[in-house]
Amino acid sequence: MIDRKHQRTFSQPRAGALSWRAALLAGAVVLPSWFIAIYAQPGLGRVAAALLFVLGVVICGALGGLGAALAAATAAFLLYNFYLVEPVLSFEISTGRDVIPLLLFSLCAVVAGVLAARLKDRARAADDSYRQLSSLLEISRSLQSAVRVPDIASALDDHLSGSFDTLATLFLVRDGTFDAAVNGPSDDIGLQLVRKAADSEDSPREEGPYTVYRLDSAAGFEGAILFGHGLSRPPDKAFMSALANLIALAVERAALSESNAERRAQARTEELKTALISSVSHDFRTPLTAISASASSLIEFRDRLDPAAAERLLRGIVSECDRLNRYTSNLLEMSRLEAGQSLARRQTLGVADTMSAIVQRVRPRASHRRIVRRMSDEDLLVNVDAALFDLVLVNVLDNAIIYSDDGTSIHLDVGRDGDFCVICVSDEGQGIPPDDLERVFTRFYRVARPRPSPRGSGLGLAIAKGFTEAAGGRIGAASPGPGGRGTVITIMLPLATESSPA
Repeated sequence: MIDRKHQRTFSQPRAGALSWRAALLAGAVVLPSWFIAIYAQPGLGRVAAALLFVLGVVICGALGGLGAALAAATAAFLLYNFYLVEPVLSFEISTGRDVIPLLLFSLCAVVAGVLAARLKDRARAADDSYRQLSSLLEISRSLQSAVRVPDIASALDDHLSGSFDTLATLFLVRDGTFDAAVNGPSDDIGLQLVRKAADSEDSPREEGPYTVYRLDSAAGFEGAILFGHGLSRPPDKAFMSALANLIALAVERAALSESNAERRAQARTEELKTALISSVSHDFRTPLTAISASASSLIEFRDRLDPAAAERLLRGIVSECDRLNRYTSNLLEMSRLEAGQSLARRQTLGVADTMSAIVQRVRPRASHRRIVRRMSDEDLLVNVDAALFDLVLVNVLDNAIIYSDDGTSIHLDVGRDGDFCVICVSDEGQGIPPDDLERVFTRFYRVARPRPSPRGSGLGLAIAKGFTEAAGGRIGAASPGPGGRGTVITIMLPLATESSPA
């Protein structure tokens, strides 16, 4: 399958175009030389007139190359013989002594023109070599930063189409199919040439305006690069061969990078699966053990337990069930966020009412910690998923409770900053090391603590980050907080507008 976007048709250079340019240049230079020589001969002599013609031939060779020099030398010989050698206005030669000067003049004109033309050609070749080497260096730099095949094809098109009027089409073998990476030729000649390169190890192959090079790597045949040349002179074969080698290396590097990325993704998936199983087994085992112990005590000692003790055990069972429910909710909501389903259930919520309900629900778990709620604006509205918003705030408050001591305060500050609702949860607990401030938003990441502390699931802040980003907001952590202690988690959510869905 070939993508025919950005196609360009190439034609063969027109035969004879160079000779016409050479003839025009020769006429433009030799005719003025002849005109000056006619008027200079009476005063300066025939030798000076001949040197004027030789000068014109040299100028043609220097400007137009070998073709222009030979055309100018021929024209100068005819004009010199016709107008300056006796008898004038005739190509006849009156005496034998005039033959040798005429031949010497012709020889000098040709030699001078050829030397000037060769100098011109060498200078042009040097310029072409410098331009091609510079382009190779630029392309090499671009290919070093190209990590995907489309980037490689784009870099080639940018450099070659502008500098050499050449289109390079990259063909790769993928799953047994020979595909053009970005663009392809608009005729069958180039496509047939590419297929021939795939079937044979002969490289390069040329046909019409196209040249194809095989791309071979350590793993075998990777594809081919097809060069299509415009009306200007194509780059030389050494340049295209070196370029093909650079492309082969870039393609091989892109394939290895893609393979490594897949392997890393697989490894990360396995790590996450292992971490998930470990986290779930640990986080579920603890409350299940507490529930089992409390329920067993109620069954075994129900006749000997006083009502207060029985109520404590029952409340413990309810608390651990709530804990299990939060863990399950975290896992389910994390899956929803990763599947991109977090925006499906948006509604407009009053931040003040939501905060009051959440604080009332979390307060029993705070034990002897104070939860201080401060609202600078009671009328703030946000358009979010209600269940996720509730879960995120509960997770952040639970973290503040878990990692702070009894007798400390947890502050919940809500305000407005431009078009954003800003929610800050600060505690006076252990804080987070500077190196871990970004990592705490990674799934299953837990900060290493110098002293034993309760272990969370490692999902709370990851869910908070996914939720806020999906809602168009942002979240950040700072430590230490006010007073040089604890942690501050700041959540910024866009305020609801009139066009927001209810």
